[in-house]
Amino acid sequence: MRFSRIQVHNFRNFADLAISLDKHAVIVGENKIGKSNLLFALRLLMDPSLPDSARYLRLDDFWDGLPRPLSGKDYVEVAVVIEDFENSPALVALLADYLIRPQPMAARLAFRYGPKDPKSIPKSESDCDFVIYGGTDTDNVASQWLRRRVPLVVFEALRDAEGDLERWRRSPLRPLFEAAAGNIAPADLDKIADDMEKASSLLAGLSPVSDVATKIAARLLEMVGTKHTFDLALRVSPTRADRLLRSLRLFIDGGARGIGDASLGSANLLYLALKTLELQLLVEEKRYDYFCLGIEEPEAHLHPHVQRLVYRDFLRAPESRPAWPGEGAEVVNPDSPPVILLTTHSPHIVSVSPVRALVLLKKSADGLSTVGCSTAEVDLSEADWLDLERYLDAKRGEMVFAKGIILVEGMAEVFLVPHLAWLIGVDLDQLGVTICSVEGTNFTPYGKVLGPDALDVPFAIMTDRDPVEGGRPRSVSRLAPLLRRRVDEETVRAAEESGAFFDLAEKHGFYVNSNCLEIDLWELGADKAICQTLEELATGEAMRSRAQTWAQDTNSVDFDDLLADIERIGKGRFAQRLCSHVADPSLCPSYITGAIRFVEGRIT
Repeated sequence: MRFSRIQVHNFRNFADLAISLDKHAVIVGENKIGKSNLLFALRLLMDPSLPDSARYLRLDDFWDGLPRPLSGKDYVEVAVVIEDFENSPALVALLADYLIRPQPMAARLAFRYGPKDPKSIPKSESDCDFVIYGGTDTDNVASQWLRRRVPLVVFEALRDAEGDLERWRRSPLRPLFEAAAGNIAPADLDKIADDMEKASSLLAGLSPVSDVATKIAARLLEMVGTKHTFDLALRVSPTRADRLLRSLRLFIDGGARGIGDASLGSANLLYLALKTLELQLLVEEKRYDYFCLGIEEPEAHLHPHVQRLVYRDFLRAPESRPAWPGEGAEVVNPDSPPVILLTTHSPHIVSVSPVRALVLLKKSADGLSTVGCSTAEVDLSEADWLDLERYLDAKRGEMVFAKGIILVEGMAEVFLVPHLAWLIGVDLDQLGVTICSVEGTNFTPYGKVLGPDALDVPFAIMTDRDPVEGGRPRSVSRLAPLLRRRVDEETVRAAEESGAFFDLAEKHGFYVNSNCLEIDLWELGADKAICQTLEELATGEAMRSRAQTWAQDTNSVDFDDLLADIERIGKGRFAQRLCSHVADPSLCPSYITGAIRFVEGRIT
């Protein structure tokens, strides 16, 4: 089962949000963009723990962009389209009445809140009502039973993991122990209870301990008298056999410390493990047919390595992680682990997320509402998807948090471009622009994921011309597929035939240098800085001598030798040191300036 589409209409900061999803959703966006609002909107529809009183919204919950007073025809609606449930007879039975497509099956569930009388203006919440329905007909009311059988369970950002673990009624240990209790013989529990009573009596009988009990009883008697006091007993645990399991607590460090002494990260990690065990148990016991899991700020208090480990487990397919509890059991479809919806600010979590799962929330073009973009339906080959999965490390994971991206070939540009931008008066961090190396020239999958049909993030590309003697420059071959997504094939062909290809490319944010970065810098006048850097980082006397010769006579340079020497040092390391010797803004190549200004001009 999966949510293939989510729609939110007129709720809080959402005017008309519509996003397509793959299996899971990793939802990112800047602060106050509405990530928590999106999860709460889904709770209105699918969370059985949310009381109906919370579903009676305030008039303030209607989108701010609606004229006030509201009209009788204004309404809030949250809807999901559900697919891939044909292999589960239980889900088919639950959703059959709500189908919007028979083959392959797709069902729709929706929450709608609005005026009771569409002909009158609602003056207060009492003038409004809600309905949860299936399909497209509001009279096709969905029962509470559906929410109970296929619940959305949300771990809120401000969850008190430590407190929940300590309180029996809220602890995820409770259902696990209650299930275990059914497999324990009563006689065994009775014997343990007797042993616990003896141990408690011995401990309580020690005079320093019994003195404390006597003092407490006496103080109570002084305070409230004989009619209102009560009997006290100091015990290690309850003496009733049926309450013994409730007294069990989790300890860490071999039993030396309780959860209250653990770090917040450890408590959160344990909480997540126990909650997933609890939820899977409810599926195995057939109290749930399925469940969906929403987690706000899953990175809370977790070390980056632990973030990657935990959420690789949550988000990846079974073959690339240990099995979920119960996967492969008769009541669970092993191909259908729970739907996971995460809201996060962590590039570490994004780095282990399936690329198809990314959802970006951002301001609409007019700034009045929040819109969503996703990668679920990007047209990529399986090889390109796999490349992106491998490339999406923590640094590249930062792409989805940026307001703008400049894609470059390698680490030399990653170090030099921010420095050159600073020289021409542009602070890329302040703009929210990330320089992302694709470690090569395969820009196409990145361009598709960042493009208007997916995440729709402003981006530019900087690449080497890579001329071919007597032939088509390789840069044309790598940029043409991306240009065809912006303009038609004929326009691209005509531009190439007329010699205007690179002019057309620049209009769409694709910038090509004259040769390569280091040579372009040399020819702009950075020769002395380059030679000084070569001298400082030279790996041998011959390299140092060449740098000194070139510094004395720049016309004597052999660019093949120059590039070979930089390669020996390492282009990233060389560029990093070169930054300390380049201070003149006129040394910023025009194609770099163009890419920076292109992205800067498109950031809202």
